[in-house]
This record gives sequence, C-alpha cells and structure tokens, in this order.
Amino acid sequence: MRPLGRYTEGLGADAFGVEMKPVQVSFPSGRELLNAYWGLLANGGLVLYEPQGLSEGDRIALEVSILSAQKTYRLHGRVVRRPPQDASGRDRVVIAFDKGEPHDLLLSAAWAETENVPARRERRFPLDVDIRFKGSGGNELRGRLVNLSFSGCCLRVTRSGEAGKVDVGEPLRLLSDDNELEGVVRWSNGSCRGIEFSTSDEGAVKQFLKQYL
Repeated sequence: MRPLGRYTEGLGADAFGVEMKPVQVSFPSGRELLNAYWGLLANGGLVLYEPQGLSEGDRIALEVSILSAQKTYRLHGRVVRRPPQDASGRDRVVIAFDKGEPHDLLLSAAWAETENVPARRERRFPLDVDIRFKGSGGNELRGRLVNLSFSGCCLRVTRSGEAGKVDVGEPLRLLSDDNELEGVVRWSNGSCRGIEFSTSDEGAVKQFLKQYL
C-alpha cells in the first residue's frame, strides 16, 4: 500500500545557523503514517511521495500530524536518499530522523490508534545489540534489541524459522547474562515486534535495563 500524506515546505535554519527546510506532513490516520514509516533506519524515518524541492543531504525540520488523533510531532532529520520512482511514476525521498529525536512517540501514537492499544507513555532509547529470548514454544531464540524503555522494547527477529512466527499477544521472555524479563508482543511490523513488559517488579526492570542503558 502506498504511503499517503500531504505536505508543504519552506526555508529556515537551526540554532547553529545550518539551513533547514521546514516540511509539514499530515496523515489522515495512524495507518497511513505506518505505511510511510521507514523502520530499517537506526533512528527511524519516513518515505515522502512527490517531494518537490527536496534533495539528498538536505537538512529537514519536520512537522508530522496525525489528523484523526489530532496530534502533531516535530522532529529533525536529513534526506538520505531518493529511491527510483515507484510503479506509478511518483518521486520519493527517504528522511532519516536525527539521533535522539522522539520518533518512538510518533510511532507509538500511530500504533495506538491502529491497533487500539494505549499510546506509549515513556521514551525509548535506540539500541542495536544481540538479545536471547524464549517464545511460547520454549526454545531459546536470538534477535536484536532496536530500542528499550522502562515499559517495553522493540525486538527485531528473523523473518524465517521459529523466531519469525512470534505473533501479537504471545508472551515471551527476554534473556540476559544476569537476569530475565517477561513481556507480551503488542504489535508486529515486518521483522520487528513491539514488546510490553508484563512484570510488576520495577526492580527487575531497572536491573535489566541497567545492562544496556
């Protein structure tokens, strides 16, 4: 499904005088935003269609609105590539969000509306580390921690094999050298799984996070 969104742009500069192009993007609902989200980037990003005036390397001050939820998010980023035109002949650009930008809250709001789950309350910190885990089958599997917070994380799994069959609603257990942490899969997008920690032991959560943050 093609990403949808309306946007306008102008000119500006950041606090250090670097020229930025303000871009305003509006999506009718969270589902359309999810279709435009580029999760393969370490800090997330968006694919924009028909990007008049944007070139690879441009610095962007992005204002993203989800109209159905009446929410707006402001993020900084950069145009990292201009892929070939799609089958309909439309131009595209990929905007990568800068490190530290709150793209996780943007993504959470979209998922919350689409999947009818509570929006994320806490900011997640980007990671890229190996992690062992056990699904409902009980076998030890391997994945990558993409981000982490005190309430949950994003786990990237292989698309094939037992790990790729970890579904929404399934309980799993994250394994580290020092301890374990239980969670539930709340959403799935490609190879990524959104995990909500299910333990009520705050000390166990803090001990687990201390290993990575």
